[in-house]
Amino acid sequence: MRGKKILYNEKTIIASVFFVFLIFFYGILYYLNTDLVDSYESRFLPGFMVDQYNLSGLSFEHGEKKIGLLSNEILKKNITIKLDDREYTFPFSKVGLEVDTSRTIQEIKNYQKQLSYSRKIWFINKHEDQKEFPIYYKLNEEKTLAFLNELSNSTSLSPVDGYFDTSEGVRYVRGVNGYQINVDESFKVIQDFFQNNYQYEGAVVALVGKSIPAYTNENYVGIDTLTSSFVTEYDTWITARAQNLRTAINYINGAIVEPGEIFSYYNYAGPYDKDGYVFYYKYIGNGVCQVATTVYNAALLGGHEIIARSPHAKKSPYVAGGLDATVVSYSNGWNVDMQWRNTFDYPIYVKAYDWDGEVHVEFWSNANALGGKSYSMESVWLGGRSFESYRHTYLNGEEIDVSFIASTYYPKDENEPD
Repeated sequence: MRGKKILYNEKTIIASVFFVFLIFFYGILYYLNTDLVDSYESRFLPGFMVDQYNLSGLSFEHGEKKIGLLSNEILKKNITIKLDDREYTFPFSKVGLEVDTSRTIQEIKNYQKQLSYSRKIWFINKHEDQKEFPIYYKLNEEKTLAFLNELSNSTSLSPVDGYFDTSEGVRYVRGVNGYQINVDESFKVIQDFFQNNYQYEGAVVALVGKSIPAYTNENYVGIDTLTSSFVTEYDTWITARAQNLRTAINYINGAIVEPGEIFSYYNYAGPYDKDGYVFYYKYIGNGVCQVATTVYNAALLGGHEIIARSPHAKKSPYVAGGLDATVVSYSNGWNVDMQWRNTFDYPIYVKAYDWDGEVHVEFWSNANALGGKSYSMESVWLGGRSFESYRHTYLNGEEIDVSFIASTYYPKDENEPD
């Protein structure tokens, strides 16, 4: 067309010039750095770090060897293993971790390979900057299973059922649950964790296990108070009799009498010819009666109901008149027993022991069992060989009652020979 002018946009001209300049600049940059960039074709770029270890400028082969040589040091890092409410710290190597050197190096090589030319030049010239890469690990399954089995053997707990601690007084200790590691499930947890994480140091891995319940009798937890006791003395030089006393003590020690339950001395200590007993003087006079008498008085002083009690043929030297209790067992199965009923709303633990020529019997129960009451015994001599026994009851220290317990007549004088 005649007179038509071709107009150029000013911005288009500037952009074209800049583009030509950029191509020229990169051409010069490429030309000047070609040999330098090519020299890193099989070497790590400057600033490349694995964890705290510098790989800058090392050949790929040497870098892999370096990480391999440092494996023992790397595997000293710790990880925490949690079992129930317990925690244990182990080095990586103990758990079965190994450094996956090949993968660690390959991941760095892949990263370097995909970098642009200009980015590589930037790494080469920016020496003060660093690029950190993670260390990859792999699980040695055999070592991990061995670790878990060893851990299970050393840390698994057997349940401890509730029990009475009588070292100082009496108290009931609640049972403690046991714990057992599930090795197979715990292996899966560790395997999954190490396959999906890379920052392990300081991590806490909770293993799989199960609690093994222990038995606790909650009714016994409140047994913590001495509610009554009685002591009698014996001659330790009469060795056979002393043995029978100690044998009977051992048989009744630890007896638990529930509320309303009747305690039978025979059921615990009899018959009196079983293991531990020896014949002393006469079959019916072999020393077990003194222990029965001590139990009898402890029951009276606790305010309990007496169900069965028989006196000796003559007054016993170790207790006031009318406060003794004889027990006998015969080969035909018939026996003379001493029995009492627990009148508390709480169970009673019978603690019995001998100490330097003394028979001790203690009744332990809940602090509220007595309800503020206390008791004392009175022996009344009626003349001759006759006695009566009475129990005095006190509430908060004030006497509120006197009750008759028993009349006792001894057919033989205490100085008469048997």
